[in-house]
Amino acid sequence: MQQFDVIICGAGPAGSTCALGLFDAGLHVALLDKQSFPREKICGDAYGGYTYKILNTISPRFGARLLALNQGAMIKRAQFVSPKGHLVELRLKGSFTSLPRHVFDNFLLTMVKEETNTSVFENTTAQKISIEKDHILVTTHEGKELKAKMVIGCDGAHSIVQSALTNTRETLTETYPGIRAYYKNVKGLEPDCLEIHFLPNIPKGYFWIFPSTNGLSNVGIAANKKMLAKHNINMRKEFHYLMNESPQFKERFAEAELVGEEKGWSIPIGYFDSTLPISGNRVILCGDAAALVEPATGEGIGPAMSSGRYAAWQIKKCFAQNNFSADFMKGYDKAIRKKYVRNYFFKTSITNLYYRMPFLMDWVIGFFSVLHRLQGRR
Repeated sequence: MQQFDVIICGAGPAGSTCALGLFDAGLHVALLDKQSFPREKICGDAYGGYTYKILNTISPRFGARLLALNQGAMIKRAQFVSPKGHLVELRLKGSFTSLPRHVFDNFLLTMVKEETNTSVFENTTAQKISIEKDHILVTTHEGKELKAKMVIGCDGAHSIVQSALTNTRETLTETYPGIRAYYKNVKGLEPDCLEIHFLPNIPKGYFWIFPSTNGLSNVGIAANKKMLAKHNINMRKEFHYLMNESPQFKERFAEAELVGEEKGWSIPIGYFDSTLPISGNRVILCGDAAALVEPATGEGIGPAMSSGRYAAWQIKKCFAQNNFSADFMKGYDKAIRKKYVRNYFFKTSITNLYYRMPFLMDWVIGFFSVLHRLQGRR
């Protein structure tokens, strides 16, 4: 049996950021992931300047390494298109980048390997987690046992750490099935602009076209699972209809070629409404495992990295005071609530209002579209 101070399950942005956050803690840390890196991760791929800020607050050296990465499409604008075709364009502040996750996630894990003393276990699945009074026991798919004082769940929407914490396989309150594919030769693609299209036939969701590397487009669709069932919508058929038959996009995809495969996944947007805990005795949940995806856009990289950093700060406090109780872990819960509750409440309220009264989206985007044109004439 191998012994550690902390075991982090999942080496994506949340897990790697947590490991980076412990680089100077003097702790024996294990980082497990079921896959070998680099590995593909289904995502819209866009991330903002917050990634630099998060890494820079851990260590300026880490922030500098991200700036030196110098890969991906640099994003300066975002276009939002209403169901009736009204368009408003926003200039994005800070540094936004569109970079495939197999590159970005591997960059973070490589930095963990080079900048910390973390023991990294790739191709290792945590199959069973036992939460005991004075330790955590993780059993891998190979039957190996790893013992630690804490376990951090950064293992996604179907988190085994979350299951061990709650003793349930309960799904999160809101999940959004998504489909993503890469295409080349998409007409009208602007290399520095994200496109987000709100469409009447995608209830509580949207269709996106994002520039990616090597002239590719990241194209996808995501919608609320309950709304899809309510309206009997087959999302894959809808995805194909948009590109092959719809008047709005048919011409743009007339010569487009699929690169790789269409892939689906589930986005957990349930933190605000979920009654499930995000911490407990010797346990912390981060990122998708805590359903911290941004409710208005489905963006998860920022919340994952931010929660990983908060988890690292809480871990240091736990070891400094030798307190791993559920009550003491509430410090992490408070930090997450302070960071996200007000912001997510506002965005969830606005999103729900639009989906109850879709004409509001047309009115709001139409208003800002006119305002934008008037400002352009000055």
